[in-house]
Amino acid sequence: MGQKHSSLDEDLMRRHKINTNELEALKNLFREWSGGKHKTLTRTKFREVYKQVFPGNSSQFADEMFRLFDDDGNGEVDFAEFVRYICLCDSEDIEERIQAAFRLYDKDNSGTITQAEVGEMLEAYEMMLGSSIEDGKSGRQIAEEFFEEMDADHDDSVTLEEFTQAARRDSRILHIVTPKPPTWTD
Repeated sequence: MGQKHSSLDEDLMRRHKINTNELEALKNLFREWSGGKHKTLTRTKFREVYKQVFPGNSSQFADEMFRLFDDDGNGEVDFAEFVRYICLCDSEDIEERIQAAFRLYDKDNSGTITQAEVGEMLEAYEMMLGSSIEDGKSGRQIAEEFFEEMDADHDDSVTLEEFTQAARRDSRILHIVTPKPPTWTD
């Protein structure tokens, strides 16, 4: 006999193109992250999870990922928001991943990205990993390279259009959305 799903479950499966097993796995992960007793995830919980998974200081990066997941800005991540961004971050749809990465870099939600925002994100990423992102280069150095590549019109800000073009040329720009702990293999 098949498992009965709520209308929210059905909507999430349809919207994010996931099956029953994938939805159940996401429910289990959400329960694990939330401690099983809560219907939402807090910023503190995000920090705890990232601290368990990554070797370095992950608080700043966890806060930024929390900001990305918390679509409605209410200070909590509900199950629908959780599913949306877990699916989006792992999506094979490059446009969805570009949108998520842009939101992550655009820390002030201005609709453009500054070199300072890119630098802050890559420094947080580097701190979380506990090592340099690329051998011999700091997060700030990589941010300078990324920003130079992204800022096509050299006006010291990057629009979504500029970001999209750069991300299509250099996939490293999107890796920040799906960081892999050092113990994971591709």
